[in-house]
Amino acid sequence: MKNKLRTLCSAAVAIGLAVPLANAAPPMLRKPLPADAATAFAPQQLIVKYKAGTRLAKGDAYLLDRLQAAAALSRSASPAATVAPLRFTVLRGTATGARLVRASRGLQATEADALLAELRRDPDLQYAQLDTLKQRLDSLPNDPELPTRQWDLTQPGAGIAAAAAWDHSQGDGVIVAVLDTGYLPHRDLAANIVPGYDMIGWYGQSNDEPDIAGDGDGRDADATDAGDWTDASMPWCGGNSDSSWHGTHVAGTVAAVGNNGVDIAGVAYQAKLQPVRVLGHCGGLTSDIADAIVWAAGGHVDGVPDNATPAEVINMSLGGSGACKEDSATQEAIDFAISRGVAVVVAAGNSSADVKNFSPASCNGVVTVGASGVNGGRSYFSNYGLGVTLSAPGGNASAGNDPVDRWIWSLGDSGTTVATNDNALIGMIGTSQASPHVAGVVALMQAAAVGAGRAPLTPAQVTQLLRSTAQPFLLAPSPTTPMGAGILDAGAAVKAAMEDIVEDPATVLVSGKVLTGQTGGAGESRLYQIEVPSGGRSLQLRSFGGVGDVSLYASFGEKPSLEKHQRKSVKPGNSEAIVVNLPTAGTWYLRLVGEQGFSGVSVLGVQQ
Repeated sequence: MKNKLRTLCSAAVAIGLAVPLANAAPPMLRKPLPADAATAFAPQQLIVKYKAGTRLAKGDAYLLDRLQAAAALSRSASPAATVAPLRFTVLRGTATGARLVRASRGLQATEADALLAELRRDPDLQYAQLDTLKQRLDSLPNDPELPTRQWDLTQPGAGIAAAAAWDHSQGDGVIVAVLDTGYLPHRDLAANIVPGYDMIGWYGQSNDEPDIAGDGDGRDADATDAGDWTDASMPWCGGNSDSSWHGTHVAGTVAAVGNNGVDIAGVAYQAKLQPVRVLGHCGGLTSDIADAIVWAAGGHVDGVPDNATPAEVINMSLGGSGACKEDSATQEAIDFAISRGVAVVVAAGNSSADVKNFSPASCNGVVTVGASGVNGGRSYFSNYGLGVTLSAPGGNASAGNDPVDRWIWSLGDSGTTVATNDNALIGMIGTSQASPHVAGVVALMQAAAVGAGRAPLTPAQVTQLLRSTAQPFLLAPSPTTPMGAGILDAGAAVKAAMEDIVEDPATVLVSGKVLTGQTGGAGESRLYQIEVPSGGRSLQLRSFGGVGDVSLYASFGEKPSLEKHQRKSVKPGNSEAIVVNLPTAGTWYLRLVGEQGFSGVSVLGVQQ
C-alpha cells in the first residue's frame, strides 16, 4: 500500500528586502520536494473506529484483543522469520471518537493491507485506516529572478479583482485557520495573528522514527514554524530540501496586514489568522490533521485546550494521493467543521491529474481550488476534474511575458533550515497558493454579509456564490481538464454576499424540453420543479448525458432530500429515471444530487 502524502503546493524563491532590490544578491532557490518523498516511511499507527453501541466501542481492552487477533490471522502475508510479531498500544482518542493505535513497529505494505482487510470483515467496524503522512505539495520548478508583484490581486481577467471587493469589505472580524507548517512572526503578519496550536503529536520518540515535529515536543500552544527541511538523516522523507516557510506564505496571501506601508497586502487584510501547525519534517499525519480540523472549528480534542476563537474559514494547502472515500477520518472531521458553519477550502494538488484521486481535495463539502496563471488559463501542474469547484491564481513559471508575473509572492524567510526572521518575501507557485486566495475571499464575503445586516453564509451558500460569480477563463481549459466554474472574482463574490440569497432555488422544467449543462461537485445538488395538470396519466423525470455520477429524488408538494423523498433513482452513472403513474396534480420537485462531481448532465421532465 502506498503511503498517502499531503504536500505544500509550491516551489519557492526567497529575496530578503533589507536592501534595495536593485542591489539585492541573487535569490536563494528552494529545492522542491521529490514526488515520492515519503515512499520509505512505514506507517506505524492506525485510526480505528467502531460503531456506537458495539462492544468494541466501549473499551480499549476489547479493541486491543481484536487487533491482536486480526494481526495473527493476517501474519501469513509477511515472512514470519523476518518480521517481528505485532503488538499494539492505544495512544488516545481522536476528536471524532476514533482510537489512535500504535503498532510495535512500522507496517509493511502487504502486512498493512492484510491487517486492514481482516479488521474490515467485522460488521461492527465503522472504519479502519493507516495514519498516513500528508505533506506539502511541492515538486515544482523554481525561477530565481523575480521581483515582487501582486498581479494575482489586480491583473484584469487573470487576477481576482480584489480592489472591487475592498470597496465593501476587508475581512474585519473573521478568523481564518491555516492548517500548515505553522507561522513566523513576520512584520507584515504578526499584527493579524490570533492564538493557534501545534497539533503535531509525533516528534521522533526513538532513533528509527521520523521526527515530524522537529521542535523536541508534541502538541502545545506554540504554532511557530520550526522549519521543515529534510536531509540524509531523514530517510523517510525521500531526499534533501530546504525549509519552505509554506505556512507563512499561505497565511500572508490570506491576511498580510494592509495599509501599513510595507511588503504586501493580504486578500482579507483586516481578517485574523489562526495558525495551526500540522506539517513538519516529511509532512504530517492524517490523525493530527483531522484533529486540527475539529479543533479549528471549535470542537473538543482530548489533551488540548478548547479553541477560544474558532475559525469561520479553514484553509488546507496540503494533500496526498488516495480518494477521500478511503480517508474516513479526514471526511468525518470535515463534516464536523461544516456542521459548525465553517467553510473548508483546500488545494486541488499539483500532479496534473484528476482531483478525484486525492484527499482532502476529493472530500465532500469542501471548496476545491485549482490553479491558474497570469495568462488566465490552467497552470500546467494543477490537478483538474469534476471535483474542482473553481480556480484562482497559483502562478505558472512557464507563461507570461514578464517573468515577474509567473509567481505568487507572499511572506517568508531566507533561512534554509531554521528561520532567520529577516521578513523576506518569497515567490512560490502551486495550488497551495491558489487556495488561500479563495479562503481570503470567503473571509471578505462573511464580513460583507454581516456588515450588510445578514446572517453569516453557510458553507453551501459560500460554494454557491463562489461558483455563480466566477469569471470566465481567458484561456479555456481543455474538455479533458475541467477546472471548475472559472477564476475567482472577489468583487463579484463580495457583492453577491451582501444581497438576498435565494435558498435552494428551483429551476422550472418545461414538459418535453431538455435542460442541458448541469454541473456540480460531489455532494452538491440542483433542484427543479414541474407543474402537473389534473388528469395527467404519467410524469417522467430523467437525467442523462455528460460525465460523473448523479442520483434523482422526487416528491410532490415539498422539496425532496436524501433523507425524505417519495421516489428516487440511484443507479451508477448519469442515466436516471423516475416514472410516476397517475401523478397528483400540482407542483412536483426533483433534486439531482452529485454522488461524484458531474458536468454536462441533461435533465428532462415529461408529463402526459
